[in-house]
Amino acid sequence: MRGQVSTPPAIGDLMVEKLFRDRWPTPDDRVLDPGCGTGAFIEGMLRWCREKDIDSPYIVGLDSDVRLIEQARRMIGEHGKITLIGSDFLLGDFGSFDFMIGNPPYVRLERLSEAERALYRKKFRTAFNRFDLYILFFEKALGSLAPGGRLVFITPEKYEYTVTGKPLRQLMAEHHVEEIHHIDEGAFQGLITYPTITTINRGGEGATRIIRRDGSSITAELPGDGSAWLSTIKGWRQPAKGELALKDVCVRISCGVATGADGIFVMPKDKVPKALQAYAHPTVSGKQLTSRGLQVSDAMLLPYDTSGALLPEKKLRAFKRHFSTYSDELVSRHCVIMGRRQWYAFHENPPMADILRPKILCKDIAKEPRFWADDKGEIVPRHSVYYIVPLTHKVLPRLLEYLNGKEAREWLLAHCQRAANGFIRLQSSALKELPIPGFNNK
Repeated sequence: MRGQVSTPPAIGDLMVEKLFRDRWPTPDDRVLDPGCGTGAFIEGMLRWCREKDIDSPYIVGLDSDVRLIEQARRMIGEHGKITLIGSDFLLGDFGSFDFMIGNPPYVRLERLSEAERALYRKKFRTAFNRFDLYILFFEKALGSLAPGGRLVFITPEKYEYTVTGKPLRQLMAEHHVEEIHHIDEGAFQGLITYPTITTINRGGEGATRIIRRDGSSITAELPGDGSAWLSTIKGWRQPAKGELALKDVCVRISCGVATGADGIFVMPKDKVPKALQAYAHPTVSGKQLTSRGLQVSDAMLLPYDTSGALLPEKKLRAFKRHFSTYSDELVSRHCVIMGRRQWYAFHENPPMADILRPKILCKDIAKEPRFWADDKGEIVPRHSVYYIVPLTHKVLPRLLEYLNGKEAREWLLAHCQRAANGFIRLQSSALKELPIPGFNNK
């Protein structure tokens, strides 16, 4: 199965405990592992039943990779209550189940064919925006659970707060999300996936227990309208009455431009050929935001107009001549192959009308939050930089002072997602919720 990552035994045992917590399976119950691989969860459930000295339920293991199914058969051996099937869970009908446990595959949209994308969008309400297959597994699993059935999946945490995850959050809110358990970010050796174990009871209702990576826990009511859960999960202080968050005084808080080929589209400013200077904009990466200020030594060559519209080839003659040397590399980019975009297009059309305004910049990953001003609004930030565009440039100096102050620093250190080696991720989802006391949106 594409995107399959083996679950460490200790995590598998923890998930089995959650699956059967307060409700032991009966011999007639049916349990499904929809992406069973070599059968680690199945072995864990059998081991749990032996330790409790009870008969096992009926267990079905599915995997689209028949080679893994054969390995599972060899590892588990003959067992009258276990059925292993080489089939695609998302596309088949396997009946109803009382319990479901699994580690769904992580397969991003870019790795799916055009035909697969069209099929999934037609079949699943959660196949939205830049969906990942694990999101569809949630939807199919919840639809295959019997009323009152329980699901325990381990997946990346991103569904909790991304735009892509909105339909899934709406779907989950129709049931009882019993628990969200954020486990150690290095749990899957060699991968930083920010894994999360989600436990859902189909058709139930009630508050959600949230266990954070630092070991603390809270009980909270999750929003049911599809809005991001991050604020609730993190336990962020909400703005007091009349107090604003950063998102309330900004036009945009976003990650910078992803060209898909910075080595081609970015070059030193003094090396830009005269024929290409009309397309050149000053640019910075995260490494060029330093204690000495903005080190603006590079230019990005942009085939877009000031509104963010892709220029037609007839207006790019010099551009095309220059980049013809790199045509094979540019055509092979994911955004071109999978998105059927022009050979010179970027991953997404940059919102130039917002980018070319006075703004505040920060690194996407840093030891501590720090912010820099682009007072002239001429810099195009690269994808390792976030940019913050105030509603009016008049508040920029005061806003910059606040962002670099103690109160904002401590809030961001407490609420931003952790990266490796003690760094933090200054993602837009956190930046938007930063309280800014004493500000108004004028």
